[in-house]
This record gives sequence, C-alpha cells and structure tokens, in this order.
Amino acid sequence: MNVKTSVPEVHGQPLRQAILAVRRLFHVLAGTAGRAHADLGITASMRAVMETLHERGPRTVPQVAREQDVSRQHIQVVVNGLLEGGLVECLDNPDHLRSPIVRLTAAGSKTCEAVRRREARLLAELAKKIPGADLKVTLKTLNAMETGLNRQDVRAGSRV
Repeated sequence: MNVKTSVPEVHGQPLRQAILAVRRLFHVLAGTAGRAHADLGITASMRAVMETLHERGPRTVPQVAREQDVSRQHIQVVVNGLLEGGLVECLDNPDHLRSPIVRLTAAGSKTCEAVRRREARLLAELAKKIPGADLKVTLKTLNAMETGLNRQDVRAGSRV
C-alpha cells in the first residue's frame, strides 16, 4: 500500500516540532519556578496569578482565568492558596456580588518582587548563552504562532 504524505503534514512538521518544544519548555519553566520558589511556598500557578495581579492590578477570578486561558475553577483553587498564605486579599466587587476583586497584599507584593529578583538572576545566566538575535527571531516566531492561532479561534468561534 502506497501512502502519500499530505501537503499540510510536510509543511506542518517544523511547526509541530516547534509546538512540542514550546510545550516541553512550558513544563521545564514550571518546574524551574517551583524549585526556585519552593522555600516561599509559591507554585508556578501561584506565581502566574501573582504576576498578573502585580502587572495588571486587582482582578476578579474570572478575569484572571480569561487572561491566562485556563478555567475559573483552577484560578479559584490557586487564589484560595494565596489567600491562605496571606499573599492576596478579596475585596467587595460593586459590579458583581459573588465575584470579589482579588489583589495582592503588602506581603504578596513583597513576595512577588522577591520572585522577580530571583528569576532575573536565573534569566541573566541563561541570556548569556543565547545570542540576542536568536531570541528576537524566536520571539517574532512565537508571536506569529500566537496571532495565527488566535485568528483561527476567532473564525471558529472558540478557543483551542
């Protein structure tokens, strides 16, 4: 039996390899963050939520979930952990009684800054090993992939 390779498979192979590499890198980054911040009791998911609140200000759980493209339930579990650690607090939301506004506490802001300093040191070492021009091409490629997938999502009316 003679099986032909379709055109999309031939042209999609480098793209598929890139996507698999991004997935692997995502997991490596999560593991690295978990180990780097274990003494602070911060998981990669907690770090991501704290970073969102630090950079974009107070948000509701559904807003953070949309921005991170994960479930509201996942973010709620993460926020509950941050609440237990005193790193975030919930404020009344005048626009929605059942969806409070979550913001970093002073301790949360201090922890977020400590996380950023640690990561800056780690990334500075990594940056020494990768030429800046390569990183610019990588960023351009990743942005193009994200834009392309978002356009497909809009046309399809759903998220991947």
